[in-house]
Amino acid sequence: MTLEVDKHIVLYRSQRFFSAFPSIVTLSGGGLLLGFRRAPDHRWLFGDLADEDFNAVDHVHFKSHIALKRFTSDLEPIGDAISMPMHPEAGDQDANLFLHSGGRLLQQGFLWYPVTLEAAKRLKEQDRHVLTSEHYGAGYVFWGGYVRYSDDEGLTWSDYIELPVNASGEVAGGPYVMGTVAVRGRMAERPDGSLIFAGYTAGTRERPRQQTRFFTSQDRGESWALMPEQLTLEDIDLQEPAVAAWPEGNVTVFHRTRGNNDRLVVAGMQEVGSFSSPKTLDVVGHPYDPLVLPDGRLFLTYGYRHDPMGVRAKIVSSLDELASAPEIIVRDDSPSKDTGYPSSTLLSDGRILVTYYIADKKGIRGIEGTILRFT
Repeated sequence: MTLEVDKHIVLYRSQRFFSAFPSIVTLSGGGLLLGFRRAPDHRWLFGDLADEDFNAVDHVHFKSHIALKRFTSDLEPIGDAISMPMHPEAGDQDANLFLHSGGRLLQQGFLWYPVTLEAAKRLKEQDRHVLTSEHYGAGYVFWGGYVRYSDDEGLTWSDYIELPVNASGEVAGGPYVMGTVAVRGRMAERPDGSLIFAGYTAGTRERPRQQTRFFTSQDRGESWALMPEQLTLEDIDLQEPAVAAWPEGNVTVFHRTRGNNDRLVVAGMQEVGSFSSPKTLDVVGHPYDPLVLPDGRLFLTYGYRHDPMGVRAKIVSSLDELASAPEIIVRDDSPSKDTGYPSSTLLSDGRILVTYYIADKKGIRGIEGTILRFT
């Protein structure tokens, strides 16, 4: 069987918001829940967008939050998008939804703590890492990763559960205020019901390349442990890792990379907990979303920020097939390089829905989806 594109659909778009980084899950009754990062997009105040505003990117904002939108199994919208409870001090960055086999819904992500430009200047004088830009209008301090959960399919949520902190707290460029990792990527459930996901850090002063750390939970996400294992490469930054539990091993982790010609890096973990050495595969794009299908095959989607820009996918039974497997062109008509970050789910009728963010002809970022069917 092969996969073919059935149709494209718009899931959410508003000129008042910059919407990006979606995550989609199929709920127990067949309905769908879409999560995505949303923040005010001030360009609407100026009327029609000027050409120079088309590619304006607002990926940090003090009002950035996670929005949720529900759909029936036929992808009919149920009400408007609603905002998840916001952190009292910091802005959310990524949705990352996951549904445990026991019915608990989890959301993991990370935060940016906004500061004034005056505070940003003083922090930089103390050798602290602060993200600043005239376009952003403020400074942002990395505020660490978190998890929260819901036992009523996203109607109510636990408080933010901060992830364990590195003992030293040291990273290249100065210590973080709190937290350990940036989180963008799928979580996985192992056969015993435990959970595992990965995040990436800025490394250490002695080894500054970005590296991968892993977190596990034995109680369906109520508490998390930082695993001692870490993945790092000498000359390549490992970023935005996503994990999958599938026949290739207990867990395989898929990395976006920097310094590697935008190629995929993978590593596997066997049940004993040891990881294989990370290796590059000749798959170009980022970041990666690994969906394990009921028949054990892997459906891997990834953004493609090279001409023609959009989203691509592969379906394989083994990592050995991944580099040579034919690409499925999900979208190749994005008018902007600022696109992608796919998330996929299996629909109740057996088709696959791939969600991603993409600009329209006016440059308004929104969440769209593509349905693929087996033929």
